[in-house]
Amino acid sequence: MEIRILAALFALAIAGGSARAAEVVVLGAGAVHEAFEEAAARWSAASGNGVKGAYVPMGALRKRLAAHEASDIVIVPAEALPELERDGIVAAGTRHDLGAVGLSGAVRKGAPAPDISTPEALRRALLAAKSVAYMDPNVGTSGKHFDQVVLPRLGVAEAVRAKAVLGKGGSVADKVASGEAEIAFQNTTELMTVPGATVIGPIPAELQKRTVYAGAVTAGARDPKAARALLDYAVSPEGRRAFLDRGFAAP
Repeated sequence: MEIRILAALFALAIAGGSARAAEVVVLGAGAVHEAFEEAAARWSAASGNGVKGAYVPMGALRKRLAAHEASDIVIVPAEALPELERDGIVAAGTRHDLGAVGLSGAVRKGAPAPDISTPEALRRALLAAKSVAYMDPNVGTSGKHFDQVVLPRLGVAEAVRAKAVLGKGGSVADKVASGEAEIAFQNTTELMTVPGATVIGPIPAELQKRTVYAGAVTAGARDPKAARALLDYAVSPEGRRAFLDRGFAAP
């Protein structure tokens, strides 16, 4: 009898352990921070599983991934996923496209909004501004495009770089909110997060970079089933609403 009771208790203990909530660890690019955190919070409340996220510029994210930092999900520009698959960092076939975003400009709340709707208007605004903020091109995807594509095409690279205020992380809209810069350029989703700044519109289509952000399950995920479930939720109509409400477009 005692043996049967002990066996039953052991079975219950195993069942209870297997039912314990998972904690999904996410490493993501800064552009998805607000949107993915909201979607993850909704999923967590419904599933009982926890989510722990870290969101940093792509330069820092690449270093953390190269160091094989433990995670269950990575969120990066979709163009970076094939390389991560080849390097064995993410599991093949687990890509989920979350949302697309482009670059916009922002000024301090209450400040006059310059016209940036055409290449010539943007050129005039950049030359007229006393200081221009954007992400360090060695750190962020948006900064690299702005510095190496937008400025040279407009013929203002030298002039703007001489008065540039480079961001190292977070939102460069903080630079205009604090008065450190007169105008800032970054992914729309990141500019929108700063209450003291006003997004004045996207840069012209001819100069734009549309980036699709995608999540994938890592090859070393501790709980790939929970990780996949979270990504499935993030691309569901309910989960995607968090992205659409924060400046993303459907991918």
